[in-house]
Parts: sequence; structure tokens; C-alpha cells
Amino acid sequence: MSRRLNYRAGAVAALLAISLCFFGSVRACTIGENVALELPFNATALSTADRRAIAGAVGEAKKWPNVQIQAIVMAGAYIGERNLEELQDRRGQVVKAYLRKLGIRSEYIMIDPTTLTEGYVVKRRDGSPTVRQIEIELTPICKGSCAWMCDDPRVTPRSRVINP
Repeated sequence: MSRRLNYRAGAVAALLAISLCFFGSVRACTIGENVALELPFNATALSTADRRAIAGAVGEAKKWPNVQIQAIVMAGAYIGERNLEELQDRRGQVVKAYLRKLGIRSEYIMIDPTTLTEGYVVKRRDGSPTVRQIEIELTPICKGSCAWMCDDPRVTPRSRVINP
């Protein structure tokens, strides 16, 4: 999981803890699907395996009842690649087009172009770098709160219910 997703998860946990302190009982869980993809350097095309991973996450998200799906796409380019801004833009557009093909509405797809520095690199056992240039976070868009989804048997939360 990237630092950005770790940061978001930490921020959500902190907000839940603060609201528990101020407002008493909190009932919430985290619902979402994530996909992280490593592309060959300087490439923008999605492989068959990449498309399967995205389709699998979208398929799971489509099980969420009575909600729209929002996609936040981190379209990254590693500082060691050429034409960073062009790569970020093209990768974002390729993923957006595929998400639209899978049924996610265009207005619910946000692209976050990101320049990936050494902090995003994970070394494999053989010493070669792993850089996940694409990260997709799928979340439900609910009318009001999504807390009702925590107990719905059709939904598998990523975190447990907070109910002191």
C-alpha cells in the first residue's frame, strides 16, 4: 500500500477517534476496494492482468447496494521515467477510459497526477525497483452517511465496526 493510501487510512482513523471523543458513540467502518499496478517504465498501456485486477475490484464494488461508485486514480510517473507530465496524463486517461467501460460514471472518476520519488520505490529481493505508478481507490457514494452499509451482509468492510 502506498504512503498516500496509508496517509488516507490514518486520517480516517484519526477523524473517527476524534469524533468518538467529541460526540460519544460512533458507528462506522471502512468500505472500499483498492488496486495498485506496476507498469513497465515509460509505458501507458494496461496489461491483461492489470485489466483483470481493475475489473475484479470494480466487480466487488458493484456488489455494494444502492450506491454509486467513486474512483480516485493516482496516475503516477516515477522520476526515472521520461516525460513525467505526459505519462501521468496518459496513464490517468487510460485508466479512466477503462473504468468508464466497466460502468463507473465519468463524473465520479477523479485523476490525481503524481510524481513518484524514491520514497515510492520498493526493492525486490533481487534489488530491482518496484514502482506502482497506478493506484485506484473505489469508494461508495451514499446519500447522507454510508454507516448503514457496515451491517449489510452484501458488503465486506475493510475495517471493523467501531461501536463502543
